[in-house]
Amino acid sequence: MNKIEWKKVKLGEVFTSIRNGANIKQYDDAGGVPITRIETLSNDTFNRDRLGYANIIDSNKYSDFLLEDEDILMSHINSLKYLGRAVLYKKQNDETIIHGMNLLRLKPNKEVLISSYITHYFTSNQFKGHIGKIAKKSVNQASFSISDLKEIKVQLPSLLNQRHIATTLDKANELIALRKKQLEELDALAESVFYELFGDPVRNEKRWVKKKWKEVFNTKTGKLDSNAMCPEGKYPFFTCAKEIYQIDNYAFDCEALLLAGNNATANYDVKYYKGKFNAYQRTYVLTLLDKNYSYSIFKIQLESKLDLLKEQSIGANTKYLTLKILEQLDFICPPLPLQTRFSTIIEKIEEQKALVRKALKDSEDLFGRLMQEMFGEG
Repeated sequence: MNKIEWKKVKLGEVFTSIRNGANIKQYDDAGGVPITRIETLSNDTFNRDRLGYANIIDSNKYSDFLLEDEDILMSHINSLKYLGRAVLYKKQNDETIIHGMNLLRLKPNKEVLISSYITHYFTSNQFKGHIGKIAKKSVNQASFSISDLKEIKVQLPSLLNQRHIATTLDKANELIALRKKQLEELDALAESVFYELFGDPVRNEKRWVKKKWKEVFNTKTGKLDSNAMCPEGKYPFFTCAKEIYQIDNYAFDCEALLLAGNNATANYDVKYYKGKFNAYQRTYVLTLLDKNYSYSIFKIQLESKLDLLKEQSIGANTKYLTLKILEQLDFICPPLPLQTRFSTIIEKIEEQKALVRKALKDSEDLFGRLMQEMFGEG
C-alpha cells in the first residue's frame, strides 16, 4: 500500500453523526421492538439474540434512533478490555431495531469513508492505543467521551484502497468464521452421538442409574486472580472467560472438567483438559470420583445444564455459582462398556477438532499479519 495516498484526518471529520442511544429502561420479560444494549456486541458480533426489550410496539417515537444499514455501534462504557469495541450493523430484511443507551452509533460519511474499512480499523492495536489514552477509568469500568473520540487522528487511504483493504480482511475473516463453524458442527456431532446412545439425560427414558453431584465429582477451585496470566507461560490457565490463557506455573496435574464459576451475564461454559494446568479462584476444577467413568459423557451433561445454571446463579453486577447450587444437579451414569464406546467415538471427533483448531489458528495468524500490514505504525 502506497503511504503517499494516505492522509491524516480526525474521526469527527469523517462521520456525519456520533451519538449515544435512546435512554429506555429494558425488562427481562418484555417484548416489542428490540433495543441494542452492551451485550449486543459480545464477541465482536452483532448478536440479535442479545437485544433488549421494553414492550415498545410503535417505534415512530424513536425514529431518530432506528438503526440503518452500515451503521457502526461502539462500546464507550465498559470494562477497559472491551472499551472501543465496534461492530458493523448489516440490516436484515425489513427489521426494526432501536439504538439503545450506552452504545455509540457512528454514521460514516460515505463520500470519504467505507464502513467495513473503518470497522476493521477499530479492531486494530493502533486504535486500541488511542482509546487507552482517552479512557477515563473507575473502579469497575471505563469510559470515554464523544468529543475525545472525535479528536482521534487516523491515517485514511483513498476510497479505492479502503475497499481493497476491507475486502482482503473480510476474506480472511470468512476463513476464521468457516473454521469456527466446523468446530461447532463437530461439537453438535458429539452431542448427537450422546443422545443416540444414552437418550435425554433429563427425561432418562432409558432408566440409567442417576447420581448426585457429590457422588460423581471431586470439586476444587483454583486459587489465583485472573491477572496472574502470563502470555508466554508454559501451562494453560483456566479462568471464567471462554479463552484459555497461559501461566508460568501449575497447581493441577490431572484429567478434569473446568466449569466457569462466575460471569457478568451468567453465560458459563465447560472445558476439558488433561495434564498440568492452573485455574482462577472462581473456576471449578472437577475430577471424577470413579476413574473408570468417561469425562466426555459428563462434559456434555454439564453443558446441557448451563441454561439451568444461568437461571439459578446469584449476584447483581456479576453472576456466580455456589457449590450449593451445583450439588442439586444429578447425572445419568450408563454402564461402563457403553461409556467406553462413547469415549472412543469422541476421541475420533477430538482428533478432527484438533486439525480444525490448527487451521483456525493459522487463519487467525494470517488475519493478524494482514492487520499489522494494513494498520501497523509505519
